[in-house]
Amino acid sequence: MGPSFVSIINESNEPVLIYIPNQGSVEVNEVLKYNTFSNISLDYFESPLFEASANDKNKMIKLLFKLEHVAVYGMLIKATGLKIIIGFNDKEGGDSNDDEIDDIFQKVKKIYLRVKSSPFVDINNDNKQLANLLEKKFDDEFIKSVISHVDRL
Repeated sequence: MGPSFVSIINESNEPVLIYIPNQGSVEVNEVLKYNTFSNISLDYFESPLFEASANDKNKMIKLLFKLEHVAVYGMLIKATGLKIIIGFNDKEGGDSNDDEIDDIFQKVKKIYLRVKSSPFVDINNDNKQLANLLEKKFDDEFIKSVISHVDRL
């Protein structure tokens, strides 16, 4: 199971990146839907209900909502105000595997920290360089791993 989209939102609620695997082959309406879901998610982070919901594996990861066959999860890193939002295909209607969800969140967090702390990234510059590097790393992680998994089948 791979993500349908990954959004990184900074402490000012501005998107650093809204990543959609294979975006070139995704319909425009899907891209707009994921952008809207990212925006809707910001309301959940500010809601008192956000603290009440959590998955069993990792209390930092919360199921925010399910809409249009997409389960949207969020993680707030309180120390920095960073928000990570990940949507998963939920067409089967069943509950997603908490271990897989936790694993993907940890991968996204690790990639973000590595890119952000790189001495080659100018953090005083706009987020464009950061977004480009994140997108490349996410492609490496989520697209190439899916291709290698399919090749093994």
